[in-house]
Amino acid sequence: MVPVPKDNQSNSWLDWSAQQLSFIIDDPRQEAKWLLSALLNCTLSELQLNYSEISTDAATTFKQWIKRRSAGEPAQYIAGWTEFYARRFNLTKDVLIPRQETERLVDVAIYTFQEWENPRLVDIGTGAGCIAISVAAELPHADVEGQDISLTSLAVAEENAELNKLSNVTFMQSNFLNNYPPQPIYNGLLMNPPYIPKDEMDSLMIEVRDHEPLQALTDYSDGLTFYRHLAEYAKKWVFPGGWLILEVGLGDHPQKAADYFRTNNFNQLELIADFNGDDRVLKVQVQ
Repeated sequence: MVPVPKDNQSNSWLDWSAQQLSFIIDDPRQEAKWLLSALLNCTLSELQLNYSEISTDAATTFKQWIKRRSAGEPAQYIAGWTEFYARRFNLTKDVLIPRQETERLVDVAIYTFQEWENPRLVDIGTGAGCIAISVAAELPHADVEGQDISLTSLAVAEENAELNKLSNVTFMQSNFLNNYPPQPIYNGLLMNPPYIPKDEMDSLMIEVRDHEPLQALTDYSDGLTFYRHLAEYAKKWVFPGGWLILEVGLGDHPQKAADYFRTNNFNQLELIADFNGDDRVLKVQVQ
């Protein structure tokens, strides 16, 4: 057992924090470094070069942060921000923490629409705005709209658009399952829907199950509600020739989601793998 440091040496605090976190994560020292760098508002390189010692106030706060992390609270909520697609995004507990897998969806959207002239895109369930903002930043000729049912989520998204200095992304409140435009107005629809089946929620890691917003994780059903709905109503959202770009889960979930579109006569579709070789993006053309 490593005792609580009695000095303000950063290495002493990192040794202690790594021991505290070793029971819940595989790389505790690296996560401790990230938390300390976030607290000090510096990069990991700057932490190593410039912070051999930290202030008493920083040490006190860091101790509190590590205890929260040891109890299962995600590091990104503790720090109040994370990085996604090489950009900083502020977070609160009202929004889902973006995963690296979702960056693949952004890759596909950029590749799909980079040659289009002024495409209009919508990101459904935008949360913190990570998808909408990343795509808008990489496609400055696009008009990107993020929609969410939660006003608190939209406030975070607006803050992140301002943080990333973007003018080609807007946000609005909408209930996707109950509303659709009177006529198609988008060239593309992007979505990372809640796709974890209700009966799998108890098997999630505690930091996900007990801390992230449930409505962003599960549809409280079989994890396929949003795909079924979109397979029926996609043509009310997206012009013919446009694209749906959707994140899917693991196992047989991708094929089940794709089957709804096949059944509804969407003939141009493909499942795209992430960098682990797992199918994680479903791309469907609206005809």
